[in-house]
Amino acid sequence: SSMDIIEFDEGLSTLRKFEVAKENGVWSIPSHDNYPADAQQHMADAATSVMNLEILDVVGDDVESHKIFGVIDPDLKTLQAGDQGVGTRVIMKDAKGKVLVDLIVGKEVKDREGLRYVRSAGKDAVYIVKHDPRHLSTEFGDWIEKDLLKLNTWDIAGVELKDYSID
Repeated sequence: SSMDIIEFDEGLSTLRKFEVAKENGVWSIPSHDNYPADAQQHMADAATSVMNLEILDVVGDDVESHKIFGVIDPDLKTLQAGDQGVGTRVIMKDAKGKVLVDLIVGKEVKDREGLRYVRSAGKDAVYIVKHDPRHLSTEFGDWIEKDLLKLNTWDIAGVELKDYSID
């Protein structure tokens, strides 16, 4: 019923947190003043992309290698300016607030398209999984309905603009 995506911009050394939640039966974006989200399909695609991932290989459990694989936790308390190898954290919760997924998605595996390094938050082991991160967007525009009026251009006979001003 909710998903947080936390992404680190290495160039600017800033975090971008994006949240989508279902409240009172309506999807909204709490990180953007509860703006209504057109998230039914997008949320399903995002959930499918991180739930039940099949582990294809275990890379290791050395904390020092997290930077190489891009799975460092994007936590503002531990990050410093210039940090590299920071992943994207995805947290999914059910209606009662129970964490279902808490995953850090890292870099794409070199020369193996569609495979990424991941690790569970709070754990050291790094895995290779098949994952498509395009559904884990933190862009506001990817989660909203862009055509609010849903008009066909051929249905419009004319447009009248009235410019009013008050002095």
